[in-house]
Amino acid sequence: MINLLFSLNENYIYPLKVMIRSLVENHPNESFRMYLLHAGISEQSLEDLRRYIESEDDNELIAIYSKNFFESSDKIAITRYYALEMYLWMFAPYILPNDVERILYLDPDIVAINDIKPFYNKSFDGYSFIATNYKYKTKWIQPFNNLRLRNFESDDYFNSGVVLMNLKKLRKVGGVNRIVEAIRENKSILILPDQDIFNLVYVNDIKEEDWRVYNMDPRVYEKLNILFPNKYNLQMIGKEVVFIHYSGKHKPWKEREKYKYTLGNYYFDFEGRVYNSGNEQSIFRKGSRV
Repeated sequence: MINLLFSLNENYIYPLKVMIRSLVENHPNESFRMYLLHAGISEQSLEDLRRYIESEDDNELIAIYSKNFFESSDKIAITRYYALEMYLWMFAPYILPNDVERILYLDPDIVAINDIKPFYNKSFDGYSFIATNYKYKTKWIQPFNNLRLRNFESDDYFNSGVVLMNLKKLRKVGGVNRIVEAIRENKSILILPDQDIFNLVYVNDIKEEDWRVYNMDPRVYEKLNILFPNKYNLQMIGKEVVFIHYSGKHKPWKEREKYKYTLGNYYFDFEGRVYNSGNEQSIFRKGSRV
């Protein structure tokens, strides 16, 4: 059983179904327990998502309304500039059942194109998280991040789209107040809110993994393909990459035919299997590939 974590509002259910399709299709012999933390998704949408996920008995959706988890004053502090759903995943250790000790958080703008189990089963080596770091991309703005977040000794800025969480350790060393206070004290300077807080609070407790395998950005791939075509090409993507992350403002489900990045084809391929000719398809049976 693989534990997955999502934290989003109703607007992201559409790409979430595409991501789920990609995960299930690439793991025909695996089962998923999917935890969805939300602050107000309608019962109708949740029931529709549940039917979609649980069309096979082995997969399970556990949706948790999490808005009442916080004190009123904390909710005001957290939502002063950004929606609560952006931060909810970081509170998972204190919201989810205690018997959930390891979980993989994924942003909904991702597709999986290969086996995620090697990443999911990685040793934490004493860390609370495993995530990726675009060092080549952030090195020029790292001094600005250090100044802005006041973590002057850090050389790292981790992406929060793909995060393996050591819930067992976090329940021992973390705490709700630590996260809430970080948001309260820094809310006016946050640019990428949950990612900024993730790095501010936990930067020394994150084990780094290879972004080229576990968090490939289509925009970055275009540049690498031009500079190093023999190394970064579609053969490499299909063989080595696990997650493609459509981060940033350009989303394939919004821009449609105007989406200009090559790796968007992976998204459109899975999307077509979910929303075939305008009719939504349930998750196919285990062991089949469409």
